[in-house]
Amino acid sequence: MSDATADSPVPRVIAVEDNPADVRLLREGIAAAETTLELTVFNNGQNAADHLAAIAPDAADEHPDLILLDLNTPGRSGFELLELIRTDTAFQAVPVVIVSSSKNPQDIDRAYEQSANAYATKPADPDEHIRMIDATIEFWIATVSPFNSQ
Repeated sequence: MSDATADSPVPRVIAVEDNPADVRLLREGIAAAETTLELTVFNNGQNAADHLAAIAPDAADEHPDLILLDLNTPGRSGFELLELIRTDTAFQAVPVVIVSSSKNPQDIDRAYEQSANAYATKPADPDEHIRMIDATIEFWIATVSPFNSQ
């Protein structure tokens, strides 16, 4: 995996997660991915919505490259954020990965119906959780994004 240089952009990842323990595991998973990226974490769905709404459509250097979204967040739910992202922002093509503790088939179906790119259930084991985040970053940033060719 290549690290970004001063001449190449750094991938921007937005995570919406209100559980401090899960944020710690998220950061450890990103560190395990061994890639340089800019991570912005929101612990409130409304704050994330406000941030996304404030990004100008033509400000490409501020656009997220990946959004990791928990379903159960205060302010706005993950489903509300997903709908906002897919309908009311300039980020309709940005990959959105749901990272949730819910294994409810209705939640999974609803996420895909609202155009989530993937749905990952948070493992109970912290080491598995870190590996899941590592694999998610590896796939969405290092494999299928434009950053894999830099």
